[in-house]
Amino acid sequence: MIDAEPSRRLTGRPRPHPEPLRLRAGPVTALLDGADLRHVRIGGVELVQRVYVAVRDAPWNTIPALIEDWQHEIGDDRFRVSFRARHRHEAIRFDWQGLIEGTPDGLLHYTMDGVCQGVFQYSKIGFNVHHALEGAVGRPYVAMTEDGPLHGVLPQAIDPQRIVDGALSGMFAPYREIALEVTDGLEAVVALEGDLLELQDHRNWTDANFKSYGTPLALGFPFDSVDGQLIRQVLTISHRGAVPADKPPRDPIISVVAAAGGPLPALGLGMPGHGWPLSEREAALLREAHPAHLRVDLALGDDAWRAALERAVADAVMLGTGLELALSVNESQADALADLAGRLGGLGVPVMRVLIYLAAEGFSAMLGLTPASLLRLVRQHLEPVTGPVVFAGGTNQNFSDINRDRPSDPALTGVCFSISPTVHAADDASLMENMAGGGEVVRMARSFSGDRAICVSPLTLATRFGPYPDGPASPGDLPAAVDVRQPSLLGACWTVGALKALSEAGAASVTLYETTGWRGIVEADAGNAMPARFPSQPGDAFPIYHVLADVGEWSEGGRIVPAGSDDPLRVVALVVETADDARHALIANVSPSPLRVIVEGLPDGPARLRELDSSSAESAATDPVAFRSTSSPVAISGGRLTLELGPYAVARVDAAAEG
Repeated sequence: MIDAEPSRRLTGRPRPHPEPLRLRAGPVTALLDGADLRHVRIGGVELVQRVYVAVRDAPWNTIPALIEDWQHEIGDDRFRVSFRARHRHEAIRFDWQGLIEGTPDGLLHYTMDGVCQGVFQYSKIGFNVHHALEGAVGRPYVAMTEDGPLHGVLPQAIDPQRIVDGALSGMFAPYREIALEVTDGLEAVVALEGDLLELQDHRNWTDANFKSYGTPLALGFPFDSVDGQLIRQVLTISHRGAVPADKPPRDPIISVVAAAGGPLPALGLGMPGHGWPLSEREAALLREAHPAHLRVDLALGDDAWRAALERAVADAVMLGTGLELALSVNESQADALADLAGRLGGLGVPVMRVLIYLAAEGFSAMLGLTPASLLRLVRQHLEPVTGPVVFAGGTNQNFSDINRDRPSDPALTGVCFSISPTVHAADDASLMENMAGGGEVVRMARSFSGDRAICVSPLTLATRFGPYPDGPASPGDLPAAVDVRQPSLLGACWTVGALKALSEAGAASVTLYETTGWRGIVEADAGNAMPARFPSQPGDAFPIYHVLADVGEWSEGGRIVPAGSDDPLRVVALVVETADDARHALIANVSPSPLRVIVEGLPDGPARLRELDSSSAESAATDPVAFRSTSSPVAISGGRLTLELGPYAVARVDAAAEG
């Protein structure tokens, strides 16, 4: 349980998130987290990861619900929970009565009885079910469609989101029931009354799950409501087959392998959205994070690109790094490219790589890969002055755009896409579940990209262009592209897990966040525009800063060492071997509860330990240089180290090479 006092340091919020309610239906257990069901399990096996009702407006923003009138009847082997939900945004007015029941025979029923109040447009109203990757990838299924049963196996490779006759489509025909063999001999059965379900490989957006969702995409969207229109759906979760024995609880174990793998990605930062130049103090602090590059976005159709380039050059000089050019351009802008080439020739700052996007306005669900002809045009103008750097094509949006339009032309020497864990959900649990998603998309991109560099740029907590899973910002709110977890310990833990996944999968470069400000790793000297809502003080070093500064120390010659976790929703580890054969680890408790973790596979002997947690977060923010100079001695014996970690704590362990 998180106390309210340190809540801002832990999660960025003034109050802790309520603990989920534990439910039991005979042999089946579940957590009730708000109105969501999570981790529906039997015999230690997860049947379903998450169940929730989503209301999405015409642009696909998720409109949160106000939940009230809770009623609970909780027994030893059954439960009944009811509530009322109201969704309000602009013209959207949708109310529903929720009823969740669990019976002693292990059946779960979730009923939504809703009514549209007035006329409005919406893209989705109804149930969504997440199937965790562990019980889905490579597993057989039977879907009951209108044309009869459909048998198949969910793919190892990420299945593209298809466009059929101009409309988005699911993986296969809509169904009223799906039985997924989550482990040998045991099926999880999900059935829906009141609508049809469709399946989507959520890994396309770095969500670490497959999703069954109501209302097939092929029907098109948005829909027009009718005043008084009733929408009723009943979702049932059951199981068939042999139930494994329950697994007794134990401390999680991190297992570090013997052999180091590939090099760490080149880690860089983005230019800040606030537009202020770096101060000497900010630059000195950021240099300690050893950024490999600085991303600058240049929209060549807007004359402001020249001033943006000048600001980026000035900041890059102060940081002692090169530029990652992110160009939004089209084939009619050859004159602007010639102008850019002329300016680059006299910069005195190296260009590390060039990311090329077809100029577009706002978010689109149907974008594809940068055209090869545009790549050739950009290379023709810029390569004579940049030299043979990576010229990457792809998307400024999600991996889904290029998974259905894969690179083949040799004009592309790299593939680029952005990552955010909050494309579909913004709650803390979903954020942590999606840490592994970056590794999934990098491995997939490498599978079809040959030897092209995989460039992840940028990685952000909040989505940048929408749609927004917590709804668009209302007057007086933080901008929707700003996440209060940016300056939190939770944000640092997620970054450890995301970097681990991306590094172990073989990303060539990763651009994370921004330099300063509320989307950065250090708060600007001037502070932020809404201090009552965004929990930072002027000049703070965010916990994320310390994660990147730690990894930056190991970047010269550092090689990633795979480190497995037997409970990755509680603890993850990023391990690096440096040129002197020493091993360094960042071990993150990615849960809101304290835990003891056992680390196996580090070299025996004396080591140093530093913990970034709720007790040290304030000093780490206000005096980061002093914090980074502190550590305590520990001893590793038999390759084993036991750590006690507080909620969302990050431990740094530096172990010398054996002998």
